[in-house]
Amino acid sequence: MSEERVALYVRIPSAQARQLDDRARSLHRPKQDLVSDLISEHLDALPHRPAGITVHDYDISDDQVLTLAELAALLRIDEATVLARAAQGELPGRRFGLQWRFSRRAVFAWLEGSDGSRPGPGFTNSP
Repeated sequence: MSEERVALYVRIPSAQARQLDDRARSLHRPKQDLVSDLISEHLDALPHRPAGITVHDYDISDDQVLTLAELAALLRIDEATVLARAAQGELPGRRFGLQWRFSRRAVFAWLEGSDGSRPGPGFTNSP
C-alpha cells in the first residue's frame, strides 16, 4: 500500500533543479522521493517546541551556541532579518569579528519575554 501524496509546488534555483535531476537519474529514483527524503531529514532535525511550552519546560540545559544560520532556521525567518535585529541589539547575541553567535537559552528567554527586554519593531510579546 503506497502512502498518500499531495502536490507541492515550489520554485528553486535552476542550479539546484539541475542537481536534483542529475541525482535522481544517477540513483534511478523519482525526484519526488528525493525531495521527500530531504524534507523528512530536515524536518526531523529541526527543534520542536509545541505551543504552550515555556523555556523552562524545554531542554536547553546544554546552553547550545547557535550560528546566524541556525538561529534563522530556529526562528523560521531569513538570515538578513536576524542579522539586522541582532545588530540593532533586539536579539540577544554576540559578535566575533564578522560572525554572530547566539545562546539558545538566551534566545528562548527572549522569545518567552522572560529576559526583561522589550520587543523591537515587528516583534511583539503578545500571542
